[in-house]
Amino acid sequence: MEVNPNIKVRKMVADDLPRINEIDNLLAGRARVTTWPFSFEAYWEVFKPELTYVAEVDNEIVGFLVGYMKEMEGTHSILRQADAQVIPTSHHKKVGWIEMIGIQPEYQNKGVGRFLVEAFSKECKDNNAAVNCLVRVDDDRLGKFYTRLGFRPWDTLVYIKDD
Repeated sequence: MEVNPNIKVRKMVADDLPRINEIDNLLAGRARVTTWPFSFEAYWEVFKPELTYVAEVDNEIVGFLVGYMKEMEGTHSILRQADAQVIPTSHHKKVGWIEMIGIQPEYQNKGVGRFLVEAFSKECKDNNAAVNCLVRVDDDRLGKFYTRLGFRPWDTLVYIKDD
């Protein structure tokens, strides 16, 4: 991977939304953000995400990351009570969740995503929060990206039942 040393990461502002929509629209098919089926701007208006970052190269936005932080949730399941390690335990009181990440195609595999995840992770660390992300089971590319950054898959799947 060729890392671009000119990558700068900063907090996203409302004026960045048109460019973020452009990048999101460039990511077609399996590379497109799947967390939100509408425009990024609609996502921004509905959820007002607190941890949002953009990556710039030569003052042009080339990537974005959106996440949030919340109090750690637990379960009263016997699996948590037992030392089965089915549900990961943590000493953190909060957890940061990466919801979306998008990189302009010609800047992929150049360190942009890594810089964005590092900025998000630093914010979480500063707030004593664990860092988590969700990846579709069939999204090998994103799963491999997060694995290279030190994430590991959790061995439990969530099953849902449609009415």
